[in-house]
Amino acid sequence: MDGNVTTRRVLLWDLSDEIMLVVEHPSGVLYQNQVGGVVCWQAELEGVLSPLDLSADAVQRIQTCPYPSGREGISNEIADTIDALLAVEPGASSLKVDRARLGQSWEAWVYVLIDAPGEGAAETVGTSCGPIRGFGAARGVLTWPNSD
Repeated sequence: MDGNVTTRRVLLWDLSDEIMLVVEHPSGVLYQNQVGGVVCWQAELEGVLSPLDLSADAVQRIQTCPYPSGREGISNEIADTIDALLAVEPGASSLKVDRARLGQSWEAWVYVLIDAPGEGAAETVGTSCGPIRGFGAARGVLTWPNSD
């Protein structure tokens, strides 16, 4: 971010009990959340915040995966579980856990890849990323209220 601009920060730790997507994008706004269980790490990402249309079951199952308590990093098994849940959700089927960033992910802060259709591309069932349009392929993070 430009050092001459006041940092704009949105604190997400009072989110309702749902999962949101922060699309990594040079917006001038940092989104910050407490993550990592009892560690309460202050993770942040510059981008654009978007709701996700996930079933209550998917939200509950993603939030209650066996994340390492107080440690950065998630396992391939957790990533596989999240990928399987997202794949069957019409509003999130274009999201996949970013395997290159498993070691940087936490409980309540999971890095994802967004394989959204490009500008003008026809969308078909199974390729939607909910309300996200016009970003093309992007990176982001799934975040939700920390369990601390």
